Amino acid sequence: MDTYLQRTIEFLNEIGIPTYVVEGASGFIEHCVIESGTLKVDPRCPASGLLHEAGHLAVVPSQYRALFSGDVGRGQRAMLDAISALNLHPDAPLYRAAIQACEAEATAWAYAAGTYLKIPFELIYQDHEYQNGGAILRFQLSHNSHFGVHGLQHAGFCKVRALGVGDKPVFPRLAFWLQPEISPDAEIRYG
Repeated sequence: MDTYLQRTIEFLNEIGIPTYVVEGASGFIEHCVIESGTLKVDPRCPASGLLHEAGHLAVVPSQYRALFSGDVGRGQRAMLDAISALNLHPDAPLYRAAIQACEAEATAWAYAAGTYLKIPFELIYQDHEYQNGGAILRFQLSHNSHFGVHGLQHAGFCKVRALGVGDKPVFPRLAFWLQPEISPDAEIRYG
């Protein structure tokens, strides 16, 4: 098993995303599958694939993580349906966190985690990934110009620039690794 993959598995288990080595595991990303809010990973999986799938789980409010299995889109729909039934104000913290739990935020989270784990940049998103757009993606993320970075800011993980309101760290550092459980009654705060 690759050293970077092993390091990533250990990190994910430490932060609270149960990750299991399962020979033959495969899903949307080859050699990695999301199953009921956990990850199963084949030893052949590149760290980049595991980081990205973990990002999908990390940015979701914790009470909805178990809804995610296989196709991330189904989990997102189930989460948004459950939240819509609560009839929350669009600026309610739970609603804001849920709408910032998409592909872009998962992409940015994976980059932040890979950077934290000291995985070489070219292995966080490999050149051939994202339809041969890995290098462009790394460039955008390294300059805080990828829209997922802004989504993470709005979800409370970080801020985009050193100048700004609040005490959050500047991306790629994050204030926390997993979106916590958010009460539907959480107070709306602006700024």
